Amino acid sequence: MIRQFLPSLPRASRVLGASAIALFVFICFVGRRHIQELPREVIEQHVIKQAGGVYRIPKGTAPSVNLVVAAMSKEDYSWVKELKVPGMTVIPYIADNTSAPHHAVKNKGHEAMLYHQYFYDFYDNLPDISILVHSQARSWHVESLLDQSMIFSLDHLDLREVQRRQFLNLRVTWGFGCTTGSINTTKVNEESGVIPEQKEMQEAFRANFNLYAIPEILATPCCSQIAVTKERILSNPKEQYQHHINWLLETPLNDGLSGRTWEHMWQYLFLGKAIDCPIEHKAYCRLYHICFGGREEYDEWIELMQGAQTLKDELRKVADLQEKRKKEEEKANVKDSKDDKEKEKEKEDFKPPSEATLKAEKELKKRLEEELRIVNEASRVRKEIAVVRGGVEINRVAEGEGLYGDEQEPSAEKVLLKGGTSTSSTKALSTSK
Repeated sequence: MIRQFLPSLPRASRVLGASAIALFVFICFVGRRHIQELPREVIEQHVIKQAGGVYRIPKGTAPSVNLVVAAMSKEDYSWVKELKVPGMTVIPYIADNTSAPHHAVKNKGHEAMLYHQYFYDFYDNLPDISILVHSQARSWHVESLLDQSMIFSLDHLDLREVQRRQFLNLRVTWGFGCTTGSINTTKVNEESGVIPEQKEMQEAFRANFNLYAIPEILATPCCSQIAVTKERILSNPKEQYQHHINWLLETPLNDGLSGRTWEHMWQYLFLGKAIDCPIEHKAYCRLYHICFGGREEYDEWIELMQGAQTLKDELRKVADLQEKRKKEEEKANVKDSKDDKEKEKEKEDFKPPSEATLKAEKELKKRLEEELRIVNEASRVRKEIAVVRGGVEINRVAEGEGLYGDEQEPSAEKVLLKGGTSTSSTKALSTSK
């Protein structure tokens, strides 16, 4: 539907707006009706109103939370002061300063070293939930649907869902780490520009877990920003975290590779699973309370975002062409030490565009900008509707069933191990590392 819609966006803007409003009213009506049908223990909740929606936390003591921030000395992580997560303690771990209250033994292995050091240091004094993240407030490591913002992500994170699942990756899209970017541990001699750590994974996995039978496929969303409960951390002996620290210290792999190997092993450390890839739209709904209503609706939002990116690319081409022409014109008119004949030749080589060309470019740019405005507005409205849906518990329960796949939406295991066809939005919004 969206593919047919995009080319005629300017003519469809009124219809789009009317449809969005109608859908918004429908969801609000359904949401109110469902709230009345919920059990009392669900209705009686703390209600927190924030920009972007209303979020409910069940009554009772909120889980205690440590936010572990992996940082370098010069990195700014002051954004953590803006977080509104109840019961959260911020613990910065500094990679390159052994005088810091919390630090690595050695600046090696990127965030993996700091995370294992935290697990070891706090093993006997853990909160209910530990969330471990990078120091950047905004990054492509965070989903586009979450505004690529750690503040947005953590403020919207459902801590009860973390407790239910016990370990999870804060990123949910499959584009890096699940389908695209999954690891085949048997390919020990194959170079890869996208996943250079793949050829190192067999040895890294064997060294860290002392296993002979290594899983062939390792898959989980990328980027080593995770949440894990006290129970899961304690399911491993304290000495195991020291073992992982020692491996990072002793491995001949460079920091980038050794750290990247751990992007593919956290799910095995805490869940004993080689593949941990929840269905995208279900994970967004349950974890961040952004519920599109189903895979088809989520895919339509993805297509809108992809359409916006295509329009941005086209606008960039127009801007690049105009910038190139401007530089050529300046070069042809600049006064320098060149002799008159050479200068005259440069002027002759420069052909200014015709009035018709300039007019066409102007009209093209105007049309692209208008289409981009409409697409951005459509995606914004859909997201806001999804947030409203996600504010209702019964919607989250309904959409979040079968988190790891069912007959309609095959699991990552089926896709990766049996050659099935993925219906999850692996096409979605990925940015190259």
